[in-house]
Amino acid sequence: MTLPVLIRHLAQTKIEAYCAQRLPAHLPEQVRIDIEIDGDAVTLIESRPHFQHPEQWSRLPVARFCFNPASHTWTLFRPHFGPHETWLPYPAKPERDLDKLIRLLDTDQTGAFWG
Repeated sequence: MTLPVLIRHLAQTKIEAYCAQRLPAHLPEQVRIDIEIDGDAVTLIESRPHFQHPEQWSRLPVARFCFNPASHTWTLFRPHFGPHETWLPYPAKPERDLDKLIRLLDTDQTGAFWG
């Protein structure tokens, strides 16, 4: 299901603001944080130049926020690295306030997002 236009705009604005404050402005050639919106999910991806091919960027998923239109809540997922890229629910209850889940990216003590 596709995010409603207003929900998509608010989520994109909030998550882009988080990405902008997360990285110093002087590092765009070394690291960047991108977002991808697909259906009802917004995914944060950290990108860096590949160590063997610096002209190519390697991408590492960081977090995924999924919107439930029935309850108007967001759920946070963490990446699971294995033979296939999968996502595991982060142990936080679904929230109507996306900002609360965004703050968990920096306060998480388990290393689920930024290692």
